[in-house]
Order: sequence, then C-alpha cells, then structure tokens
Amino acid sequence: MPTPTQDNHYLTLLDPDGGWINAPVHVSELDGLPVLLYFFSMTSDDHARDFAALQRFLEEFGPRGLKVIGVDVTHSAKELRDTNAVEAFAREQGLLFPIAVDDGSMAQAYGVTKTPTWLVFDADRRHHHFSGKNSARQVRPALERFTQYDSSAGAPAP
Repeated sequence: MPTPTQDNHYLTLLDPDGGWINAPVHVSELDGLPVLLYFFSMTSDDHARDFAALQRFLEEFGPRGLKVIGVDVTHSAKELRDTNAVEAFAREQGLLFPIAVDDGSMAQAYGVTKTPTWLVFDADRRHHHFSGKNSARQVRPALERFTQYDSSAGAPAP
C-alpha cells in the first residue's frame, strides 16, 4: 500500500518546456490556494479510475479553492515538439483542467519517479506525496484538511 510522505519541496516550478494543454498556469495565480498536481502517463491503463477521482475532487473541493493541474510525463521527443497527441488525449478523457507537458524537469524537481503520483500542496506550499496504484483514495483526507474554510476570515484555513 502506498504511503504518503510530506516533503519540503515547494510549489515553485510550473514552466514546462513542452507547454500547456487547456490553459497555462503561473505559480503566482495559486497563492493561498490548495493545489493538487497529478503526474500521469498517457500510456497507463489505470488512468480512467484516477481521472474519475480527479473529477470528483474538482466537484467537491473546487468550490473550496482547490486548483488541479495535470502533468503529463509521457515525454517523448516527438510529443514535446507536437502536443497534439496530449491535447487529443485530454479531449478524449474529458480533462478540462490545465495540463503541463513535462520534459522531465517538473517530475525531477518534485521527486516523481513513477506514475501516477499525486502532490497535494498546503497553504505554506509544502507538499504531501502519494504515489502508486490506487493512491487516489489516500489523497482525499489531505484535500479535506487543506480545503477547510476559516469562517471568520472567509478563506481557506492553513
């Protein structure tokens, strides 16, 4: 069973050489918001279950401020030159959130060595790392914790 780990890596790198699908995201747009980075590979057979979980997370936690960003780590040289395959895959799967086409630098920066990997960033931008098959169910408690509202301030609590 995969085990979550808390790392001291911060949300700083969102500038993939491969570009973006759906919309680009800049780190400054994410200040004060919980963020979920989902590293995946188009060649995985298990992505449908994870994409369904991502959609549920967006529906449940999106109104609480959660931002979801996909990171495609299927980074062949051809794919980096022409992102049409990633764009077609996103359309086919109904993925509407921003997707970074990673040249390997984002995965390396965040210590991602396999897919799927889920990184949940808290208000201080430290992340909690969940990796491996069926790890989506372990992501929910972190999302619940990081998307709690402080009713007196009207914003997500740290």
